[in-house]
Amino acid sequence: MSNNNNNNTGGFNRFRDRHPILVNSTLMVLALVALGYIALLFIDVFTSHGQQVQVPDVRNLPLEKAIEILDDAGLRWEISDSTTFYENYKPGTVIDQDPKAKSYIKKIRIIYLNVNAMHAPIIPIPKLVDLPGRQGVAMLKAMGFKHVDMDSVPSEMGGLILQVTVDGHNVAPGSPVSVNSQIKIIVGDGSIVDLNPEQIIDPELMDSIDEQNYQEAQKNYEEELKAAQARAEQERKAQAAEEKKDQDNKDKKKDKDKDKDKKKSN
Repeated sequence: MSNNNNNNTGGFNRFRDRHPILVNSTLMVLALVALGYIALLFIDVFTSHGQQVQVPDVRNLPLEKAIEILDDAGLRWEISDSTTFYENYKPGTVIDQDPKAKSYIKKIRIIYLNVNAMHAPIIPIPKLVDLPGRQGVAMLKAMGFKHVDMDSVPSEMGGLILQVTVDGHNVAPGSPVSVNSQIKIIVGDGSIVDLNPEQIIDPELMDSIDEQNYQEAQKNYEEELKAAQARAEQERKAQAAEEKKDQDNKDKKKDKDKDKDKKKSN
């Protein structure tokens, strides 16, 4: 038996000595084929080839419930946006997701969640009394207030703001107000006429007063708008930092729970 093995080995050595290029080329091809096969196995493992799962629908669910469902499905997730507040959704509700629900993906894919902010932005209300009514409405809407109505009452001066209410209550200028509050601007209709000559104002003087009021109001509006935008941005950053902190705490808790489970299993 050993003689046959020696003869076979010797025959291979003689063949290799006679045809070294052919033998080496053949060995290289076999090595490349083996490496390619091993590489394909590793690719299948790391890319979860053929292991697709259906994405669950977590829209309109509270964030915590959505996370629980995704974790149970073995899917990874991230919050893509949680700074915008939509009035027709509950705070902390998942508004949209990507990839879409019921699509098939690999488990290594990340599900991105668009979550409704926990509360509507709060903006200090500007000083509006004695400004033209239409200008006051435009100012509030430009600042982000969504529900602004205008009503009129009898008065001597027509078109000027006499009072501002928020959700039916009087508020002082600078008071923090939610952008979703119901704001009513009450203006005078000019229906009360005072015929006392001493109270009659020259029309040209009145035009100059209106122009001066408009310029002053425009300046105040621009300053208050910049200040409100800066405060809103600061609040957005603070909210994002708080959410990140909460998420980090949740991740740490998950890691601790996993370590406990591993220790128990061991």
